[in-house]
Amino acid sequence: MGILRITVDDTVRIEARAARVHTTVTGSSTLAATAAVRKAEEVRDLVAALAARGIGEDAIEVTGVRLATSDGRLLQGQKVTIQLVVNATPAQLPDVLGVLASGAGTTVEQVEWVYDEFEASIEGAARAMVKARRKADAVAAAAGLEVTGIANASDSWSMPEPRAEFAADSMMFASARGKAAAPLDLGVELSATTELQVHLSVDFQLSS
Repeated sequence: MGILRITVDDTVRIEARAARVHTTVTGSSTLAATAAVRKAEEVRDLVAALAARGIGEDAIEVTGVRLATSDGRLLQGQKVTIQLVVNATPAQLPDVLGVLASGAGTTVEQVEWVYDEFEASIEGAARAMVKARRKADAVAAAAGLEVTGIANASDSWSMPEPRAEFAADSMMFASARGKAAAPLDLGVELSATTELQVHLSVDFQLSS
């Protein structure tokens, strides 16, 4: 009984299941902990505006706080930059960007797409196995043999991490300041799909 090794590389196109919008809010606040940050006036206004668009407070993460101080002392009411992440579905993204664009002192830094790559890898590996078996049958038949089973199989997968970047002084956001928080038309397509690369290696058993 012989062994025939077949390798297959395949690509699966997958849709994002969510978006993480990385945002900074600049203002003044007394800081003690995350709870205090959430009570900052600028953050309260942002949370309320997002809630009106169906984005609950549990979708907003406080990921960091940066203090502006020249002498190293912590003062009441000093300038602070609060780093937030707003989680949304792709369908909610225009509304979220519209709210953020209209907020005073708010800057969108980047949009990070979230994918379920594990589930996509299952589909990709299964499709690659079908191709590998077809190829193994053809090669074995050309040699006057038959595929009788699988001795070993392994797969791996990889995926890029696409992000839509925005400059801090982006005109598309500056032009929206002071206006009502309507869904934002960026004038460009924000792609919510990416390619998952699957590699499959199979050792097929051949008839003697």
